[in-house]
Amino acid sequence: MRISDLSCWSVPASGGCLLLRPRRRLSARHAFECICKSDRYVPSLAVAEAFREHLMLEDLAVNFVVETGESFELIGYALIVAGAIIAAVAARSNAEIARAPYFAYSAVIAFAVSAAQIVWLLTAPAVTGGYLSLIVALWFSAHVVAGYFLCNIAMARSRDAYGHARMGFLAFIPIANFWLLLTSSRNKVSANRVPTISLLSGGFGVLTGIVVLAVTGGVNVYLGAQARLMEQAADVDPISQQASIEQLIRTEGLEETLRIMAAEVETPVSIDDVTVLSRVEARGFMLRRTYSVDLAGTKITEEFRSMVRETVCDWPPFQALFRAGGAVQEIYVETTGRDIGELTIARAECGY
Repeated sequence: MRISDLSCWSVPASGGCLLLRPRRRLSARHAFECICKSDRYVPSLAVAEAFREHLMLEDLAVNFVVETGESFELIGYALIVAGAIIAAVAARSNAEIARAPYFAYSAVIAFAVSAAQIVWLLTAPAVTGGYLSLIVALWFSAHVVAGYFLCNIAMARSRDAYGHARMGFLAFIPIANFWLLLTSSRNKVSANRVPTISLLSGGFGVLTGIVVLAVTGGVNVYLGAQARLMEQAADVDPISQQASIEQLIRTEGLEETLRIMAAEVETPVSIDDVTVLSRVEARGFMLRRTYSVDLAGTKITEEFRSMVRETVCDWPPFQALFRAGGAVQEIYVETTGRDIGELTIARAECGY
């Protein structure tokens, strides 16, 4: 069982049981209290603390993804600059790099940064699986590391072209970076020049850089297409919907999430020839769905209850609600107004 699966419910532990109970709202943002109902087991504070820290990291990751919006590129650039600052402060090398190898190495770094965006294709399963913080950490790390290596080769190129590393900053300024790239080497031969293989030297180095940049462009096109497909699938794919609900619960809380879900349903919705979903409303931690049945004398059998319970429990978006402590109430009435019956489903009824 993953830590992300604990969410306010009993967790098996050797010698007893560990319960995590919310103090107020069933949101990962709020503090949790450890309670043990077994006189044979004393719950480990380290386990509870690790759980709280995990939830805090996940909340930070979700908030970052939700609130960053169109600022991703700006934040990515800032992280690259941060990596460059680290490299500049830690610099101890006198290495020099000629133009062609510098161009090829820069292209490889650009490719690595673009390829790092692939992690965002895992956003939906990461949210539901409880490892979105890992995805964000990988993205952060990729940009910082890229900035570190870009600064190192930029300073080496600056030494080769100008005799010092101070012009390395040009690599981080659009358009101006071409000045650093195209400036000729001060010396035809230098003891500090980094040896390079033939594939990265002269004309081959330029060709290698062009090929890598072309591949980088292809990667960007692919990622853009996949992002659009994910947006389209989010409206119909249960797993994507589950991820969206997980995000809403973390950022807005369970009650507000249920209100949003209820408001987005446009009723009436025809279910079959005699059944219509006539109303959806949120009350506290419960989502209530009322069905109108155009069939006199209808009764709710145990077989029907079991079928509805299984359907509701197996639907991924509702699983997110149940894990957060929510419930779904299915209410059936005849079109004449006669009550047929109701069925309330929560995590306990689903058996997970």
